[in-house]
Formats: sequence, C-alpha cells, structure tokens
Amino acid sequence: MDKDRGTTIMHFNAPIMHYYDHPTNVYVGKGEYVEAEEVKGIEIPELLKTDEAKDVLGNFIYNRLLTEELQPIDLSGTEQALLAKYICDRLKIIEVWQVFGNLWNIKPETLRTYFNRALEQRKSLKFQEKIKEMIG
Repeated sequence: MDKDRGTTIMHFNAPIMHYYDHPTNVYVGKGEYVEAEEVKGIEIPELLKTDEAKDVLGNFIYNRLLTEELQPIDLSGTEQALLAKYICDRLKIIEVWQVFGNLWNIKPETLRTYFNRALEQRKSLKFQEKIKEMIG
C-alpha cells in the first residue's frame, strides 16, 4: 500500500482508492459493521484465487462492493446473497452458500435464506442489474 498516493494495487488487478480519514465499513452480519482494517488476514477460499475469479472479483472491488479482503461494503444480507450467487454462477462454483458463508462469517443457511428473500423483493431487481453490469 502506498499511503502517499492513496492507492493500493492488489492481487485482484484492480486499483482501489482509499480515503484514510474515512475508513470503509464492512458488514459482518446481524446488523454489525466493523472498519475494514479489522478484517485483515481473512482466508480467501481456493475457489476464489483463480485468474478468472480475480478478474470477476476485481470488478466488485473496483466498484466498492467488496473490500480487498473480499468482504462486503455496506451491503444488506439480501444484497450479499445476490452478489454471492452471481459470482458463483459466473465462476461455476456450486457451493455458493458454503464458500461465501464462511468467507463472510454468515451461516450458509442464513445466506441462502437471504437469497430466497431477495428473489421475493422487488427492490432487489435494481441491485441485480447493477451486478450484471459489473460482472459482464
């Protein structure tokens, strides 16, 4: 990280702007947010370390939906579930809820419940379109 210029070039091939006096909040479930610095050292699943995964995830990091540690930024539970599902569909990962549940410290069945709830919510359509544009 080069604090003088305020940018980070990461292994996900996406330049990210950091504003050091305004830390990014990361949603960690159950209405709880922590500063992004508190989630350093998260173990990234092997399925998300491929070149294709890095490209896909880099789009969401660049567009500030995910931190460099692949933690959601200010996303509701339903938005997190939609994002996880779209990423896994694109990367052909079958274990959607286990992979992202473990990564985001959410019970897999809770994440699946959020996804089912999102499908019933009209307001999630706009977020789904946003994801589709970023995923390409």
